[in-house]
Amino acid sequence: MKLAARVVAAVVLAGTLVAGCAQAQERPGSPDASITSQVERVIARDPALAAMDIKVETRAGVVSLFGFVRSLDDVARAGDIARAVSGVTAVRNHLRVANRPSQA
Repeated sequence: MKLAARVVAAVVLAGTLVAGCAQAQERPGSPDASITSQVERVIARDPALAAMDIKVETRAGVVSLFGFVRSLDDVARAGDIARAVSGVTAVRNHLRVANRPSQA
């Protein structure tokens, strides 16, 4: 029984450490939070994209874009803008054109 209790305690501790590491990347002031803010700011200043519903997430320098835009050109433009931000290592562009059927 004692061995089982130790195993459970070790698993709980490991889970807590992993969760703490994941949260460290998302803290305000972290490099990822700074990248997210910069990408959001540049998108908000772009006349073609400012009114679009674009969400930005960053993890380990990889920016993910989610939401809806008006055209395929807007999808490409948002990706290009994100890639140009300092610290971005890659962009995963999940933007979709509003009122366009899925290709899935």
